[in-house]
Amino acid sequence: MIDYFYFGYLLKKLFDNLALGTAISVAIFIVFFFSYQLSCKHLKNFHSALIYLGFLLIISALIFILPIPITLLPDCLIGLFAIWALFHLKQPVSVVISIPIFLLVYYLCFSPARFDIEFDNRYWISVKPFIYLIIFFLMSRLKVNWPIHSFAYACIIVYPILLIWNIALWWAKSGNFMTRPYFLFENNFEIPFLLYCFVIIAFIYRDKDIRIYLLVAISILLTGSRSGLASFLAVSCFYLLSLDRKKIFWAGSAVIAVLIYLITIRGVGSFNVGNIDQIDRLKTFIGLLSFYDFSFIEILHYPFGVGVYQKIPLGICNKMEGYADWFTGNFFNCDPIMLQSFVARALYQLGIYVLIVIPFLYF
Repeated sequence: MIDYFYFGYLLKKLFDNLALGTAISVAIFIVFFFSYQLSCKHLKNFHSALIYLGFLLIISALIFILPIPITLLPDCLIGLFAIWALFHLKQPVSVVISIPIFLLVYYLCFSPARFDIEFDNRYWISVKPFIYLIIFFLMSRLKVNWPIHSFAYACIIVYPILLIWNIALWWAKSGNFMTRPYFLFENNFEIPFLLYCFVIIAFIYRDKDIRIYLLVAISILLTGSRSGLASFLAVSCFYLLSLDRKKIFWAGSAVIAVLIYLITIRGVGSFNVGNIDQIDRLKTFIGLLSFYDFSFIEILHYPFGVGVYQKIPLGICNKMEGYADWFTGNFFNCDPIMLQSFVARALYQLGIYVLIVIPFLYF
């Protein structure tokens, strides 16, 4: 077995791609330096924080080594919270709750059935918004004493360290640099959560500490995600407007560094406006639109979509270059989950009217 952590081998890899190696080395140094400073400042017990970090590193390693079904974890946590909250239910419940209940029953009981020769859909993913809405309507006024302030800081401090740990695990296994590291889930699911924590700190608690922003920027840099970059840039626009000139310089430098790094590892073509239709989510969405002959009027003819059990037509599915195999493990299992985006999946399965109603019900 090759010792990928042998110093000579690491040094050779560093000089093979000096720009990339330098960027990663600088990023790692900044992560540990700022994480230590911010931990001492914002986390009450530094030694306890180290214990929690060690626990997370072990969990990450176990999930990397063992096939643990972690995709069920978020729903299990939501389910446990819902059970706990029901026992503390002390509020009037709006009659509007009848809408998500009706939609849930309708789609589960009255959606057209799939053909006998087809695979089952992961239809529970499609009806989750209705379940979450029911929980929200029941618990909207419940007071939860959760130290969200410390939790948000801890997530931003710890997440880049966990990404570096994931890179190290992949390196130990194969000697390859992991360009899309993560903690538990594919990083496109983790980046929004990281940005939520940053928004809480920067705009709710109004902490403009540039070190927080730089840690978030380095996290996006390490993940190598284009969609994560787009979300980060959107948040950055509002963040930069709230800073003084000196901090704008450092924040702007961080944005430029992330852009340069992602273009370096993903290639200029990945960020070429002319190749924008090659972005996976956009490509599957365009593929879906062909089902409606690219006609908005045709979309309106499906008020409740095609239901939650129907497949994407095989002729359309086959044009999406293996997304079915990527998401389901089978080229012929055209489960709508391959559409990736909730908007695309809901448009097809639930219909445009329900797609519009869902965010209004949340608000």
